[in-house]
Amino acid sequence: MMKKEWNGDYFIKYVPGLTDSGYLDPRAKQEIEKGNEAAQMENTAEPSLQDMRDAMGWPAARDISKHPLTITERQTDRGVTVRIYERADLSGNVPVLLFFHGGGFFGGSLDNVENPCRLLADLDELKVISVDYSLAPERPFPNGLLDCYTSIVWAVSHAGELGIDPDNLSVAGDSAGGSLSFAVSLLDRTLGTYYIKNQVLIYPATISRGEERFWDLSNLKMKADQELITDYIHGFEASTDLVDKMYAENILPENPFISAAKTPLDQLAKMPRTLLAIGEFDPLRVQGEILFQHLQAADVDVTYLRYNGMIHAFMDKVGDYVQAADLLDETVKFILK
Repeated sequence: MMKKEWNGDYFIKYVPGLTDSGYLDPRAKQEIEKGNEAAQMENTAEPSLQDMRDAMGWPAARDISKHPLTITERQTDRGVTVRIYERADLSGNVPVLLFFHGGGFFGGSLDNVENPCRLLADLDELKVISVDYSLAPERPFPNGLLDCYTSIVWAVSHAGELGIDPDNLSVAGDSAGGSLSFAVSLLDRTLGTYYIKNQVLIYPATISRGEERFWDLSNLKMKADQELITDYIHGFEASTDLVDKMYAENILPENPFISAAKTPLDQLAKMPRTLLAIGEFDPLRVQGEILFQHLQAADVDVTYLRYNGMIHAFMDKVGDYVQAADLLDETVKFILK
């Protein structure tokens, strides 16, 4: 496990070998440079939706679980496929984590987060339920959110059969899945069900059609590779209009179920215990930190963990990036604390 340092407001995990902020991890820098080279070599035609979906995931990721696992698939009452991971030696009713994959609300799959979910289930005595929620643009907001929430209801109603403790239920997700984790927790509180004990938001998108301040890079304090990082973040920013159009084109951007950072404080105050994890140079860092500040202002029990040198989607890289496994270990320790 990587060393964690408290800076007075949040925890930092430094790039291995460094004790200072402001520098890209060498692997992340190489990833950005390779992406730039590939973009220059490709033709100028816009990629198709299927092309974008096929490009998701990390080919070098691998399974690093150590215990024999039992993996099954079920259908919820809403017809959503869920993949359930558990150590083969589990007995009795154990805590459960529902996991929502990333992919910009239009992509991603159970297979893309197979290795992360295997590791989550491997690390301790809990069950992991990965949810194959529906995707935009074929099924835009609120379909994916309802798939996630009804999967929680299904899990609770089948707790005895599934061998889970319904009073120890957490949600987690990365990127779009982090956004859905927040939204499903907010829906849980709004409906008064209070099923969710903890939420883990991994570099979530927290704003739809955001203002300029959500892309202000002045606080990133880059000490090297400023042009490379800036271009990377601005390139990511340019893609968000397409995502918003596919997922929530006709929804007001102030809707907290798509813009967590717009949630009123009285609603935020009801949110579950929260772990927020973001890379230092993730394009979503600024908006994630705004959400963190709002959660603090609402007196939510929230922990912010920043991975120095990291860019977006590093959780996918289990077995390749040390930070990915470390983040998943932190996730399990947080929800079982």
